[in-house]
Amino acid sequence: MAKGPHRIEYEVVQGWEQLPEGMAFVEVAGVAVDSRDRVYVFCRGKIPLIVFDREGKFLGAWGEGVFTIPHGIFIDHHDKLYLADSGDHTLRKFTPEGQLLRTWGKKDQAADTGFELKASPVQRAAGPFNRLTNAAVLPSGEMYVADGYGNARVHKFAADGTWQFSWGGPGSGPGQFNLPHGIAVDSAGLVYV
Repeated sequence: MAKGPHRIEYEVVQGWEQLPEGMAFVEVAGVAVDSRDRVYVFCRGKIPLIVFDREGKFLGAWGEGVFTIPHGIFIDHHDKLYLADSGDHTLRKFTPEGQLLRTWGKKDQAADTGFELKASPVQRAAGPFNRLTNAAVLPSGEMYVADGYGNARVHKFAADGTWQFSWGGPGSGPGQFNLPHGIAVDSAGLVYV
């Protein structure tokens, strides 16, 4: 099958994934592939991170009891995983085997934006994080984080992981966001939100 002006071709392979008996995908939040063609599926089931080889063979799973609401996944050029948890306001960096290397944000401590789930939209911009959605990491190690559900901002972090600056706020005008959700950076350093 080919779609779009660039004729990107893909084929749906039913049953590609070879999940162990009793394991299933529950609300898949994101999928990413590392440099060794391992496929990581980040979902909201009992075991949130499921790993396959390129042929769909199950390689392992981890993360049980770690995440509140799995949301975004990004794999950097060193095959480190960045997993956004919109439920507990954290971004975590892991090895492919599931060893936690770093956490940004504080579990269950949301930035004060005036946002209340199902009650009030984002009232004002704030620092990191309030229900963040995803991250994009450059080869230099610099990182951009979309902080969308409870904040209307993008945050930039230096290669050493320290916060540098944020931009955006609630609204529909230039420099404002309604719900910054996905984020990517191209080779020229342009950030797409």
